[in-house]
Amino acid sequence: MTWNKNSAAAGVASDADHARLRELGYKQELRRHLSALSNFSISFTILSVLTGVTTLYNTGLAFGGPATMTLGWFVAGAFTMAIGLSMAEICSAFPTSGGLYYWSARLSGERWAPFASWITGWFNIVGQWAGTASVNFSLAQLIQVIVLLSSGGNNGGGYFASKYVVFAFHAGILLSHAIINSLPVAWLSFFGQFATAWNMLGVFVLMIAVPVVATERASARFVFTHFNTENHAGIHSKLYIFVLGLLMSQYTLTGYDASAHMTEETKDAGRSGPIGIISAIGISLIVGWGYILGITFAVAGKQDVAYLLSTDNDAGGYAIAEVFYLAFKGRYGNGAGGIICLGIVAVAVYFCGLSSVTSNSRMIYAFSRDGAMPLSSVWHKVNEQQVPINAVWLSAFISVCMALPPRGVPGDGVGGDDGRVHRLRAADPAPGDAGARPLRPGPVQPRPAARRARGLGRRRLGGGRHRPLLAAGVVPGDQGHPQLHPGRRRRAARARAVVVARQRAALVQGPRHESRRPALSPSLGLNG
Repeated sequence: MTWNKNSAAAGVASDADHARLRELGYKQELRRHLSALSNFSISFTILSVLTGVTTLYNTGLAFGGPATMTLGWFVAGAFTMAIGLSMAEICSAFPTSGGLYYWSARLSGERWAPFASWITGWFNIVGQWAGTASVNFSLAQLIQVIVLLSSGGNNGGGYFASKYVVFAFHAGILLSHAIINSLPVAWLSFFGQFATAWNMLGVFVLMIAVPVVATERASARFVFTHFNTENHAGIHSKLYIFVLGLLMSQYTLTGYDASAHMTEETKDAGRSGPIGIISAIGISLIVGWGYILGITFAVAGKQDVAYLLSTDNDAGGYAIAEVFYLAFKGRYGNGAGGIICLGIVAVAVYFCGLSSVTSNSRMIYAFSRDGAMPLSSVWHKVNEQQVPINAVWLSAFISVCMALPPRGVPGDGVGGDDGRVHRLRAADPAPGDAGARPLRPGPVQPRPAARRARGLGRRRLGGGRHRPLLAAGVVPGDQGHPQLHPGRRRRAARARAVVVARQRAALVQGPRHESRRPALSPSLGLNG
């Protein structure tokens, strides 16, 4: 009897979700299987403090050090929460997979809605591709360091994989992510909840175990007040150093928009999506600060900061790996425990990348459903399991391409390098930038332009002065796809030149649709 009542309630909620999505201009195509917990889990897994803090701990140490990391965490967190609260309220009114670009269209007014939605959508989708590439390449680099330490370390003749091997790790990881994301959404729900538990337990284990095992620990004064001004970039302004040090915190506290992108697969989406956004940020702020404190207390002092950032240590300059390794080696005579700790982090990073592909594919699905991408009819298709399969593999492919190793960089013996191994994490200001040559002052040498720039740069934006954006239409929703217009005949595939022309035009008028609805009310009508 109870089961029947629960089933009936779930059915009513599902019907309400379908009806609300229809009001927003879309037909239900994805399977609504995710609970509020599953929705939260995906955002929390993407925020993953084990991923963000571990990946950019070098940046935090180099720019400001302990003071910037421990106190700056709440500076970045306060701004992130303010944005998250605003996004959660809007998500409650417009729970669609499009998320930010759809909201931009609804909030920017009829005149600017097409331009706002198009530019927001492309910034969002390219940023997601880069974020997915960054997370998975960071995991590939972490595996590189784990192999190095397991085989004897930098000072013990350990094996340091070349950049091509690292890229192979990266591609293999993304291949596995694409395969898993091709499974029904019920599997993604399971992996998301498992990843949440892993992240929570992993943070508590590491924040307690590492400082307890370490034979030398930093004082509270050092952890909360020491401000490191010695950096490889030659920057001396304390304010600028502090701002750069915030990159660690800000890089970690991103990705919570995933709860919005998953709303078309979430039950009671108008409530579950906002809860997922707010709770993912709030819990990450708490456990993330604990993780930073625990690891930083294992940094013995100012001299230790310089050593951790040095490419001559056992981890080749990967600071947090060296902290783990030295803590266990100092206590037990070997660093095996530190390598196990790195393994815990690696699993968390893997799940972070997995959820990133999930969120990214839903954004591609929504954006192409509105006709805002080349070959949109291909990318918004779903398979029999109601998974946007083509969008999943496009996300993985582009993220692989973004990490293609260039020729002639330090570390491969090509282009004037002396053949010595370049330590990828020694002093990178941002993930994925490993191996870049340091900037040096000097004149900029402009290259001759192949042809005169033309097109969008000379046009005034706004108003009705411009050609239609993609095919025709004004704002996302009520799109002209056959899913809402069964009697409409599909258009034949267009030549490449036409596709490019319409993408150029897409700066002004927005994703296509043909059905018309009343003008948008100035009131959002946000629901709880």
